[in-house]
Amino acid sequence: MGVIEHLHAAWAELTAPGAPFAMSETTVRGIPMRVFAAAPPHMRSVWELALTKGGGDYVVFEDERLTYTDAAAQVRSLSHYLRNVHGVGSGDRVAIAMRNYPEWVVAYWATLSIGAAVVGMNAWWTPSEMEYALNDSQPKVLIADDERVERVGQVLGGLSNLPTPLAVITVRTQREVPGSVAWASVVSADSAPDTLPDATIDPDDD
Repeated sequence: MGVIEHLHAAWAELTAPGAPFAMSETTVRGIPMRVFAAAPPHMRSVWELALTKGGGDYVVFEDERLTYTDAAAQVRSLSHYLRNVHGVGSGDRVAIAMRNYPEWVVAYWATLSIGAAVVGMNAWWTPSEMEYALNDSQPKVLIADDERVERVGQVLGGLSNLPTPLAVITVRTQREVPGSVAWASVVSADSAPDTLPDATIDPDDD
């Protein structure tokens, strides 16, 4: 059997009914499309699949370690805070501006788990670039580390395109800007609710 025949045989095996990559047809915004039948419908489902790892290491940063269980508790805590305090929900945006800290990962999953969209901001951006991105994307909340808090503090007065004042959650910093609150004061794994907030998320949501 040649290479092409091997490829076709492998394809047929992987996409057969009941196989991990079985295909089906559905309509997406009026257009018939082939999709993976067993694919998670949205990113909240992807996160829930990851939780089967339990106590295994999920994030390692220098001498810090977060297990899947630890991270899940933080995600639940932050997602409830975003929903209950800032009304973040389907279609809203949360901006994340920080270097590769564990909090970036937690903020990402907490945002997607309530049907909101993550605005990933380049950590190298200058204050004026951050100002443009925030005015353009109009997030309800910005989650930022020390350097990014310092930069955004220079341009808060120029955020004229936001419908509401920008709420800022600060990470690993003593800096404060108007409307800011420290991560440690709003994210608590020990007191996290047992479940994520309810959310209606459609696979075709923007």
